[in-house]
Amino acid sequence: MFNGLMQIPGRERRRQALQRIGSLCKPQATLLFTTHDRDFPPDERSLWEAESSRWEKGTHDPRLTEFGDRHFVNESGEVFIHIPNRGEILEDLTFTGWAHEFDVMRSQMGRESKAVTEFSDDCRFWVARRR
Repeated sequence: MFNGLMQIPGRERRRQALQRIGSLCKPQATLLFTTHDRDFPPDERSLWEAESSRWEKGTHDPRLTEFGDRHFVNESGEVFIHIPNRGEILEDLTFTGWAHEFDVMRSQMGRESKAVTEFSDDCRFWVARRR
């Protein structure tokens, strides 16, 4: 699942999706998915610090319901995505009956062409196993 889980607004709804996926899987089934990560790339941390300040002051975009939510417009139209940090996903996996097996940032797996890195943001690959 490529970033699809993070296009579901609301952590509770994302957790429901993980539970539902799990209910359709045999025990020990493997789930592969990707997310972005608020902590990568490190040079964007200042953007998240500014966003955190807006949330603390109550001046964040009112369309956003959780810290990490983003709304933007691209060639496909208006897009919603939640950008978690690693700890958030680890908590969600445990809460929903999945065991974390492995995760890695795409950029740490190998070198990619300039065309690829200019086209797409870095993301985290996840492997989880149904308990």
